[in-house]
Amino acid sequence: MSSSKYISKSSSCWKKKEGTLLDLSIACGILALTEQIFPSGKLQKTLFLGELGLDGSLKPLKGVLPILSGISSEKYDTAIVPFENREEAALLRKFEVYGISHLRELEEVLENRRTPESKSKIQIQEVNVSKNLELYKDQMVAFRAIEIAAAGWHHILLSGPPGIGKSLLARITGFLLPTPEENEALDILKIRSAISPLKELIAQRPYRAPHHTTSDITLVGGSRDLRMGEVTLANRGILFLDELAEYKSGILQALREPMEEGNITVSRISGTIVYPANFLLVAATNPCPCGFYGSKEVPCACNLQKIKKYQSTYSGPFRDRIDLEVEIFPAQEKERKRILISLEESRKKIQKAAAIQWERYQGSGFYFNGQLRGEYVNFYLQFDSPCEEILENEVKKRKASIRKLNQIRKVARTIADLEESTLVKEKHLLEALNFQNAGRYVENRAIA
Repeated sequence: MSSSKYISKSSSCWKKKEGTLLDLSIACGILALTEQIFPSGKLQKTLFLGELGLDGSLKPLKGVLPILSGISSEKYDTAIVPFENREEAALLRKFEVYGISHLRELEEVLENRRTPESKSKIQIQEVNVSKNLELYKDQMVAFRAIEIAAAGWHHILLSGPPGIGKSLLARITGFLLPTPEENEALDILKIRSAISPLKELIAQRPYRAPHHTTSDITLVGGSRDLRMGEVTLANRGILFLDELAEYKSGILQALREPMEEGNITVSRISGTIVYPANFLLVAATNPCPCGFYGSKEVPCACNLQKIKKYQSTYSGPFRDRIDLEVEIFPAQEKERKRILISLEESRKKIQKAAAIQWERYQGSGFYFNGQLRGEYVNFYLQFDSPCEEILENEVKKRKASIRKLNQIRKVARTIADLEESTLVKEKHLLEALNFQNAGRYVENRAIA
């Protein structure tokens, strides 16, 4: 190559460029310009992604899968990527993918002397679940609630004294979640790819449990480099917030957008980006500072003002977006009974309910009842006259918002799906209403 100087321009000029993923495309342009390669018309519809070493070797990149997913197949039909990224790139059916380990292999690809990579397939990793689990009888209502939450993707709040099993129930919810559908599995791998190159194409629903001292940037994303937060790392899985009242109120209010929309907009001086954040929120809290408000066993040491202040952290718009609320209080020790439940049977039931929902929402962009928004609720979830009357009475009695009314509809539909019932019946709706009352009106209850 001559000692000429070459200038490469990347549009748009106002966008900041950083990273090394364009090394291969710049090198290819220079090689074509100096007639060291002859691409035979293939260049215009080919994507080149790769970081070059000084010896011409290609180094693996993070983010290949989400980058290629966001590119139109009308403009490009071929992708050339580092050899280590070939399998994740080959997950996408819209491209012919070539994996190369050195710049000298580029000529073979452009002159059609290489065979494209075979299409890859995602391996779904099943959660290892114990067949049976022993719970106390006073935990069974909460177990029913997490079944509903897992089956229909409904945000849930568990409230009760310390040691009652809230964290255990949250972990069980992760076990009960249905196996991810193919597009969900792809979404899970996209997030992992954005963190580091994928060494294996195994998808499992994530379970994230940030500490209550976490910052807003860690939780929702941001910083100078617009990094992903826990809400995005939990996409298509569970975000567990323990000790909910210990989180700063501002941090919890920042969760309103992803809880409702399934994504989060991160804006900083360096730019704005929208990340996926379609998580299932499982939250746990003590009912008051001492933890024993409402308990029949231990007297509560808090006055009404303290309790209201404690619960105010997660009240308001954030709490309004929670679909299911459950209070768990232990029975007297001599009355506590253990019950053996089959997690395997529960998961089978949840998997069937998920399949019903996937078929119902096929092509809509939704997977679960809990993800429905706006006008889609009325379009998909139509109730008979007796159920509509119950809902009307609910509006009058509690002055329920449209959002809360829609939540009740969605939860009732999930309960019906768990029973494989085509129609939402009155019993399904009444059960859904039972999960809307927990601890909502502190001032109307006596301190134990």
